[in-house]
Amino acid sequence: MKTRASVILAAPLCAALVAGCGDDGPTGPAGPPVVTSVNGATLPTAPVGGTVIVEGMNFGNVQGGAQVLFTAEAGGTVPAVVASPGDWTDVFIVTTVPTGAGSGEVVVQTSLGTSNAISFGLTQNAPFNPSTVSWTSGAALPMAVSGMAAAHADVGDTSSVPVVYAIGGADDANAPQASVDFAMVGAGGALGAWTSTTPLPQALAFAAAVVATPSNSAASGPFLYVLGGGTDAAGEPSATVYRAGLGSDGAVGGWSQVRALPVPLRSFGAAIVFGSLYVVGGATTGDAPVTTVYRSSIGATGALGAWETMAALPFPRAHFGFGHFAGRLWVFGGDSSAVAAHDASLTNTRLSDVMSAGIDFQSRALVGWQASPSKLTKSVLKHTNVVAGGNVLSSAGLYNGAANGASEQSYAQLNGDGTTGSFNGATGSNTIGSLGGGNLFNHAAIGYLDPAGSFHVLLLGGDDVNAPGTKRAGAYYY
Repeated sequence: MKTRASVILAAPLCAALVAGCGDDGPTGPAGPPVVTSVNGATLPTAPVGGTVIVEGMNFGNVQGGAQVLFTAEAGGTVPAVVASPGDWTDVFIVTTVPTGAGSGEVVVQTSLGTSNAISFGLTQNAPFNPSTVSWTSGAALPMAVSGMAAAHADVGDTSSVPVVYAIGGADDANAPQASVDFAMVGAGGALGAWTSTTPLPQALAFAAAVVATPSNSAASGPFLYVLGGGTDAAGEPSATVYRAGLGSDGAVGGWSQVRALPVPLRSFGAAIVFGSLYVVGGATTGDAPVTTVYRSSIGATGALGAWETMAALPFPRAHFGFGHFAGRLWVFGGDSSAVAAHDASLTNTRLSDVMSAGIDFQSRALVGWQASPSKLTKSVLKHTNVVAGGNVLSSAGLYNGAANGASEQSYAQLNGDGTTGSFNGATGSNTIGSLGGGNLFNHAAIGYLDPAGSFHVLLLGGDDVNAPGTKRAGAYYY
């Protein structure tokens, strides 16, 4: 669980602390350093060892004796280690949260002075070992749907209150829905009763949902975004992006349209990383998969900046699993041909590969996509992937053997260089199938922390592999 302390750092000159700072001159700073953001956020958070990007000006092109200082948990300050000379520039610094750091302030200190302080919240690493999965049946959704979007947010005025959201989806007639429901997260990851809140202006299925907060962006408060999605039973895609504020009680405020996607999309990946919103792949008009990747900045009011085109996927892809870890976007499996939104057939173009792309810390552009030597246990589409703690859990979907749940869950370790460990089958005895949840595809999945800070995975809704068109209302967590 996140904690935050109000700690003010002293600001002595570098010369008083470190001999021979030596970073002024032609390559040095023009004046005292100024920090504008950390990780693209106004109230950044990260665990010990987490990547930190400090942005601003007058840092100097050479580190010399300059430092990034974090508030120490035991009092005072603790310097961060800058791994290589190229990670320190005049306008940005790449480092990691040092051991011994606590919640408080972050400053940059050079020979010309100490910068303004940015509030920083220390979070705990989310331990996540998905090798043994034991699912628990939670409070069922108000309605059986597939293709819903799901999101997690921390709300509350004086303390962090974790909430999960279930958004849209399609009913047994494949008709998109506009409903939005939320549930509070209790001890052990259990869900409270679902509460209906402000519906979407338009019924949607196969949309993507993300939450922007001051801890992951420049947004002034928690905003829920719903991007794209199918607008009819055939999955005709939309380019519309809706935004709504989240109340301290979890309720969703009024929806408004913000900058639309460059093209209509559904069944794609979306994530907020280092203050930017990324949209990856998906299906456009005619169910055609695309290679395109876009990035937009997030403003203080929740407005989206112009969409920029990023490095494209190597080939078209939709209906895949998606996540981010270690400054990389990750794509798992999916399909490279035109597949209808509700089609339950096993295509010959489904994929087993794992692709990832690094994010350039200064420009936020993607460095380029690469394939991991290790692949998923089977070629699969319309599944989900949840990433946390350096591991990924792949769940259900359409694959060879899906009718008997042969590979309901698999997992692997993710590495910062874009490779993965071998994918293995999870061995938990309480599977979703054994609990009566069926063999799922087109379901939703998210990861979240409970009030004690323990990590959980939640699977919601979905279609039934053995009876396509029979939608599920199940909610399963572990």
